[in-house]
Amino acid sequence: MPDDAQRKAVVLDYFERVNAGDVDQVVKMFSPSAKVADPVGSPTVTGTEELRAYFRRVINEFGTKDVPGEPIGAQDGASVAIPLKATINNPLDPKGGRLDVNVICTFRIGDDGLIEEMNAYWGMTDITPLS
Repeated sequence: MPDDAQRKAVVLDYFERVNAGDVDQVVKMFSPSAKVADPVGSPTVTGTEELRAYFRRVINEFGTKDVPGEPIGAQDGASVAIPLKATINNPLDPKGGRLDVNVICTFRIGDDGLIEEMNAYWGMTDITPLS
């Protein structure tokens, strides 16, 4: 079972892989039955194939670049929370503008070191267009 420092390292490695743009390496970090809610309240993405499609969209379509803050551990032996700023392509801007999104993500890491669950908390008031 990963300790607190190892769980935090998994989360930071996740953001490095997203920023590197390698969908396959990101998907390998998740358990086969993992669940992702981004944002929380939207339909949950579950399982390897749905995750692969989700991350293709996040990385290729939205051009996501994340700047994570300091990860925060939990005393449940599984969870990590982290604030971040995600810069993404604006899907409503035909000129290719970008958006900053302030996000809090929570992760649950399994005994095998794989991500079992990720929840991204953000709302419409957390989005700022870039000029």
